[in-house]
Formats: sequence, structure tokens, C-alpha cells
Amino acid sequence: MELVRPLEPILIIDDVEDVRSYLIDILENLGFEEVYESEDFKSAMPLMAEKSPNVIFLDIELPDTDGTQILEYINDNYPNVHVIMCSGHNSLENVQNTWELGAKGFIAKPFNAKKVDSVMKRLEMIA
Repeated sequence: MELVRPLEPILIIDDVEDVRSYLIDILENLGFEEVYESEDFKSAMPLMAEKSPNVIFLDIELPDTDGTQILEYINDNYPNVHVIMCSGHNSLENVQNTWELGAKGFIAKPFNAKKVDSVMKRLEMIA
């Protein structure tokens, strides 16, 4: 019997390779197998179209586009995707703004496995 994983595939969009690698390690240790990565919005767009991710971890500050603009694009074009915003700037205004734009979660950097596990379990309840 195959395990149903409603949250996979997962896409990570972050310009820092160490952050992407760390998050991939955490997700794989949590049992997720279908995890993809992208360093910017331009390279993420074809991955979104091809892989149809159910969860996207999205950095707010990217070199080519602001994460909130990407969130709006995802909401318009992929309304069923759960977006988790990631940022080193976890001001109340930043968090509120991303929630208002439709994010399903927010993780402040630096994050750890417990925080990632917690947000994924929360998503599993609503998926």
C-alpha cells in the first residue's frame, strides 16, 4: 500500500543555497521524498508548471522578484498551493502582510526542524 502524501511535491524558492540544502535535509528527515529547489522566481516558474507542487517554501527577499509578488502570482495561477513564507525579518507587519496575501504559514530564519515539522503538520490538517 502506497503512502498518500498530499503535501508533495514540495518546492523551495530561496536564493541562498545553504538554506535550500538545510530545508531539503529537514524535509527528507521528516519523510518527504519529492522536494525540488529553485534559486529565483525565473527558474521556479517552469518547475511550478511541470511538478505542480502542493507546498512552496518561499523566501520573501529574492534577487529577481519580491516574495510577496510571487505569492500573488501563485495565488492567481495555482490557488490550491500552500505557500509557507520564509524570512529573516519576522516583523509583525511582515507576517501579517503575507497572511493577508494568502500565505498558509510563516517561518522565521534561522529555522529548525521542529518549526518545519510543526508547519507541515498544520498543513496536513488542512490539506
